[in-house]
Amino acid sequence: MFNGKRLGLSVMVIALALFTTGIVGNAAADNLLVNADFETGNLTGWAISGQSSVSDVNIETGFNGPSAPGTHNAFMVNQAEAMGLTLKQATENGTATAGTVQYSYDIKLDQADVGGVLFVEIFAEQEGVGIIGGSGLMGPYWAWDWTTVAGEFEAPAGTTFLTIQFMANTGAAIGTNCIAHVDNVVLDQGTVPVEQTTLDQLKALYR
Repeated sequence: MFNGKRLGLSVMVIALALFTTGIVGNAAADNLLVNADFETGNLTGWAISGQSSVSDVNIETGFNGPSAPGTHNAFMVNQAEAMGLTLKQATENGTATAGTVQYSYDIKLDQADVGGVLFVEIFAEQEGVGIIGGSGLMGPYWAWDWTTVAGEFEAPAGTTFLTIQFMANTGAAIGTNCIAHVDNVVLDQGTVPVEQTTLDQLKALYR
C-alpha cells in the first residue's frame, strides 16, 4: 500500500510529467484559418482567382512544408502571360480585432522566369468597409528550398476580420512563369488556453 510520502511523490512525478509534456498550464496557438495545412486534400476554405488553361492551384500530396507534419501542400502553377494567380482566404467576420497579428507560412519556389514573382499580402479588414490596414506587400520571395516566413503587424481599430493572399504573378512576355508551393499558413491574434489540470485534481485520482 502507498503511504503518505509515496502518494505525495507519485503525484509530484505525474504533475512534473504533465507540465513537461504541456498538458498543465499550456496554451495552443489560435489559428484563424480553415484548412491551413491543406491536409483535407482539397482547397476547402480557400478561394482562387486568375485561373486559366495554364494557371491554377491544386493540392499536391507526398510533399509538405517544414513547420508542421503532414503530406499535402497547395501547388500554384502560373504559366500564363501577365496573369496574377492568387490563393486567398478571409477569416470569418468577428474573428479579428485591433492589435497584434502574428503570421507564418511555408513557401517554396520551383520556377520564376521572365518576370515571374511570388508575393504575399495580409489585410486587416472591417465588415462593410474593406481594407483598413495590413502587412503591406511582402516579397518578392526567392525561396528555392522550403522556407518558413514568420512575422507580425498591428491591426488598426475597427478590424473585424483578416485576409491573406499568395500571388504567383507572371510578366507580359513569352516564357514567363511562377510555380510555387504554399503550406502551413497561420494567422493568430492570441492563444486559446488548454484545459487546466490542477494538483488537487491529480490527488483526487488517488483518493
